[in-house]
Amino acid sequence: MDVVAEGIETEEQKQILRSLSCNYAQGYLFSPPLDTDSANLLLENTLLTSKR
Repeated sequence: MDVVAEGIETEEQKQILRSLSCNYAQGYLFSPPLDTDSANLLLENTLLTSKR
């Protein structure tokens, strides 16, 4: 089962989730809510950066 933790706002919350082997999370710690165009741009930039 894959679990996504929602509402992660602090580094401490992220570390606790990592210690519990939760590999997926979302929240303001990572990004504020984005509209479709902004989300697509973020994903494109992330993919381009990871290919380097």
